[in-house]
Amino acid sequence: MRILSWRSIGKTLFSFTLPHKTIHTQLWQLALPIMLSNISLPLLGLIDTAILGHLADSRYLAAVAMGATLHMLVFWSFAFLRMGTTALIAKSLGEKTHHAEQAFNETSILQAALFLAVLISIFIVGFSSPLISLLIFLVDPVQEIIPLAQQYLAIRFNFAPVTLINYVLLGLFIAQGRTVVNLVLLVSANVLNAVLDYYFVYQLNLNSEGVAYASAISECFQLLLAILFIQQKIFNVQDFKKIRLLFKRFIALNFNLFLRTFFLLFTFSYFMSQGAQHSSALLAANTILLNLLMFMSNALDGFAIASESLVGRAFGENNKRKIKNVVIVSGQWSLLCAIIFSMVLFFFHQPIVQILTSQSDVLILLDQLKYWLIALPLAGFACYWLDGIYIGLSAGKAMRNSILFALFAIFFPLHYFFQNLTIHGLWLAFFGFLIGRAVWQLIYLPKTMRESVN
Repeated sequence: MRILSWRSIGKTLFSFTLPHKTIHTQLWQLALPIMLSNISLPLLGLIDTAILGHLADSRYLAAVAMGATLHMLVFWSFAFLRMGTTALIAKSLGEKTHHAEQAFNETSILQAALFLAVLISIFIVGFSSPLISLLIFLVDPVQEIIPLAQQYLAIRFNFAPVTLINYVLLGLFIAQGRTVVNLVLLVSANVLNAVLDYYFVYQLNLNSEGVAYASAISECFQLLLAILFIQQKIFNVQDFKKIRLLFKRFIALNFNLFLRTFFLLFTFSYFMSQGAQHSSALLAANTILLNLLMFMSNALDGFAIASESLVGRAFGENNKRKIKNVVIVSGQWSLLCAIIFSMVLFFFHQPIVQILTSQSDVLILLDQLKYWLIALPLAGFACYWLDGIYIGLSAGKAMRNSILFALFAIFFPLHYFFQNLTIHGLWLAFFGFLIGRAVWQLIYLPKTMRESVN
């Protein structure tokens, strides 16, 4: 039985029909808290940008931009700790609801994920110094920001265990459908971060160093708060042999997610490094645009992450019809929200960027790039939406292949052939990368769904 075809998905997706009213309700109940909490994540970067962007010296903003990007490259390479935890626990809950035999329960999956997070963080902390030097060498930014970026990264890397354990716990709450908990955690942490940013930068004059400490302390607060919400007896390991087996399976299932995320963040870092080699002003301008992109994509990710939970449970229940309905409904809402974001940027892009910086050289570059900013939501919404579907289906291999295709077949060739357009050629390549990911995932979606659900 074919559960999805190109004719059926196209006809239903773009007609905005209601294949199942309950799916809309379920999607929004999960997605709205996620959207609000996800918006708070890039707000962290926007707050950093706004505070440093109004200092007289642009080096601090450029250094944090570079440092934050490199930090993201390393740590979001392990985002499978969040995505894999969500996928496996959601599937387990679906099996439980369907009265099927559970391969592993929630607590076992959580313990295996936490164990892996601790192992990875020990490695990061232990090798932080050579790792930071390697990252700076590969990016090769302008000399004036290197010491500041190194200082920022050294502080953030020392808190690796906190960062990675937070990923796992966020994945747990998403799988359980407790997305309001994530909203409380992330908003609380980011409010604290904003207060500490202001205090460390403007009161203690710590500048980029203060921003790093503010982020680290906020993450610690988030972890302590998350522990209060955990319902599982995570320290009560009843079957170590089962945990060990699950640990091996967890690594095997999520290795493709690791590669996918690594190459995704490599693309972002390469993009940033090209701006860094031109000037600190261009690096700052690209940082502002990417922070706005992250703000919008994280809002759109609300539908994607809600889909992870719904599709994962339907996968465990072997419910083909529900998977199809989630794909259609989440796609409709993602497209509509992308259109709204682009309209807002069309009318209000100038006052938005002026809030984030008052540096004249950066504002000139942002004005040259305004049309790329306006089109960003429409270029990127489909790949964010489809990522959620693929994670719910535990289709890490297909996600990995979409990134490799978009990077090596589209991004690099476009950047090479249009490098004479300088910054516009770079943005053209980046747009090609976003659209290429979505095209690959759309082409293979029917096949992936047929293979995942028997």
